[in-house]
Amino acid sequence: MAEQSGQNGGKKALKGRWQIVVIILLCAAMAVLDFLPVTYTDNELHNGLLSDILPLLLGSVAVIWLMIRGKTGLFGKPVKLLWFLPCLVIAIDNFPFYDYLTGRSVLLHTQAADWLLFALYCAGVGIFEECVFRGILFPLMAGGFSDDRKGFLKTYFFSSVLFGAMHLFNLFAGGGGAAVLQAGYSVLTGGLFAFALIKTKNIFLCAFAHGLYDFCGLVLPRLGRSGGFALPTIAIMAIVSVAVAIVVLYSVFTYPESERKELYARLGFGVSAGKGEDGPTDDGEKELAESEKEEKISSGDENENNHIEEKRVQNNGEEGQKASGG
Repeated sequence: MAEQSGQNGGKKALKGRWQIVVIILLCAAMAVLDFLPVTYTDNELHNGLLSDILPLLLGSVAVIWLMIRGKTGLFGKPVKLLWFLPCLVIAIDNFPFYDYLTGRSVLLHTQAADWLLFALYCAGVGIFEECVFRGILFPLMAGGFSDDRKGFLKTYFFSSVLFGAMHLFNLFAGGGGAAVLQAGYSVLTGGLFAFALIKTKNIFLCAFAHGLYDFCGLVLPRLGRSGGFALPTIAIMAIVSVAVAIVVLYSVFTYPESERKELYARLGFGVSAGKGEDGPTDDGEKELAESEKEEKISSGDENENNHIEEKRVQNNGEEGQKASGG
């Protein structure tokens, strides 16, 4: 029986190592395809989109597989869907309605294949980046910090900053000042997508919000001609963003402990939800619990002393009866 158990354990370990090897190979293939110029079609627009989609597809398979190995629960049923509305508002607000309606920006590629490939590209970006940052790095950070409110806030803000900082790599692609600006507002969008995670506890909704945000913001530059943002467009985006930011930050700073435990229980990667449901959740409760514990110990010691004293008196009485009887 022990030998069979050992064989099963060996096979499981071997299978796990092979899975890691395949995941690494998928990531390597993604990197190669991302930098290696490949011609898939004579259509320049389609070729550019396919060159982006295929690496994202390989990367998405790799990170989803890694999340499954990490025993994530973020593929489960979403909750609190009303809190997802602010994410949809910001995503849709990323489309420059004023510029499009006034003819400042125009759509040029309107064939079904154009829309399909562009939608697949945006979906790929959403799935890959959200699985990496909210599905893997967020849990790893949560596991590195304390499993309480302070640790949660650190995880939320540091993961958002890291998401923005990663966009600085666009500097190496000749992004210049635009790449720095992108990194700055990506910190804010990272906070928005992290908000979607902590409220809905579902990674695919985060990916949907991210993909829709990119779709609305990139559809004119990629499928048409963008004349830049006019002042009214900037004003509308700023007003909506500030309103949503207030809602998001208030929700983050007042995030209930019960929700944090539910979230951490789904994160996987060995993240602990912290104390049990009846355990202390703040400093006041911890002090009260310690006080009650000390009282119980003191009461137990007192009861034990009383029991010993009663036993001693009882023994003395028995010895006295024996002496008088003798």
